[in-house]
Amino acid sequence: MAFLFSFPQAGESLALRTVAIIGRPNVGKSTLFNRIIGERRSVVHETAGVTRDRIAETTDWAGHPFQLLDTGGIIPFGETTGDFDAAVTEIARNSIEEADVVLFMVDTKVGPMAWDESIARDLRKTGKPVVLTANKVEKDADRATLSEFYSLGLGEPHGISALHGYGIGDLLDEVVKGFPAQEIEQPCDCKVAILGRPNVGKSSLLNILVGRQEALVSEVPGTTRDSVHTDLKWHGKTIRLIDTAGLKRKSRVKEAVAIFSNMRTLRALEQCDVAVLMVDASAGTVSQDAKIAGLIHDAGKGVIVCFNKWDLVGKETNTHLKQWEDFCHEVPMLTYAPWFTMSAETKQRTGRIMELVWEVHEARRKRVTTSTLNDFLEGAIHYQQPRSHGGGLGKIYYATQAETAPPSIVLSVNEPRFFAREYLRYLNNQLRKEYGFTGTRIFVKLKKH
Repeated sequence: MAFLFSFPQAGESLALRTVAIIGRPNVGKSTLFNRIIGERRSVVHETAGVTRDRIAETTDWAGHPFQLLDTGGIIPFGETTGDFDAAVTEIARNSIEEADVVLFMVDTKVGPMAWDESIARDLRKTGKPVVLTANKVEKDADRATLSEFYSLGLGEPHGISALHGYGIGDLLDEVVKGFPAQEIEQPCDCKVAILGRPNVGKSSLLNILVGRQEALVSEVPGTTRDSVHTDLKWHGKTIRLIDTAGLKRKSRVKEAVAIFSNMRTLRALEQCDVAVLMVDASAGTVSQDAKIAGLIHDAGKGVIVCFNKWDLVGKETNTHLKQWEDFCHEVPMLTYAPWFTMSAETKQRTGRIMELVWEVHEARRKRVTTSTLNDFLEGAIHYQQPRSHGGGLGKIYYATQAETAPPSIVLSVNEPRFFAREYLRYLNNQLRKEYGFTGTRIFVKLKKH
């Protein structure tokens, strides 16, 4: 039996329910994850504990989009069979807290085990909706063992075979039956995510932006209980601030903190129009800043770079320019971003943020008419023509802007492979010089005529 799954397209609401697949090691969690999302994303192996980190994908069933989490195996009683068992278990338990629905997987081949019973006790305490998923039902004898799992106190066990696809449709019907038919999200003019590594001042900046606004509209609950989106009015516009302040509580395991911080960053990045990347100016740009910057660039989001804690930096002539030069050296993909120095502690220059956010938001939505674009292109080609590359000489017939937010320029050419990356970079730079596109990546794509 084949099952079709679709993914939300650009512009669709990303207010999603979260479904976590949990269980002890080697019960088939990753196999089920791959079966549902329709691709081999999680590593599947007979060796227990192969899935170290949590993996998340957005999928859909019967018109209900949701985020599906795959986790490593939970090891109760504090027992350890590998170096990372404590971290993996902590991540899985955090996934339970974050989930709206928990898929608790057990193995019909072996029946209920002590570890299953321990996990079941913890799940009952959470009060979360739990769908008991009995995997590896491949023979009549396996179906006969289903009744044994009623002893876990989690209701009816749903027999499936993640490997062969048996029972998956009925299982997903059970998962989504309590979901609303359609997620309704209040409209806003711009969504802003404040991103950055831990302790760079994200919470402080968020509090400043909210606290200085007299027209606070509402607190909009996010899709998880540890995320709150704040709507505020700015010059008649509704700006939605996506809270990525970090974990609400301390984790016992540093690896779990790092992984969950990254997941929250990714979720906020998916939802936002403009990202405010905060960098600790007193510490300088580090590799984690570069990783977050790369995610912003790859996603094509608008971006502003804020060097916070400027009050802690020793000042000399052009210190601010040196800060930006060092950033560009470490993060060359974001040289198009507007930037400034600030101090959340003293509130120095924090008033500039909303103005820059709106400037970048407007730039992302800018559309250049085809006639204007081709007049520009004629001049750019006249100034610097394509050179022979890939076995031929490239020729551009015309250009059009196919999309906005982010801007995407499509060039109709004789042969895409005749164009060197350096020439496309030249055209990209000329487009930015001519039309601005402040703080947003410009995608230049080639289409064979």
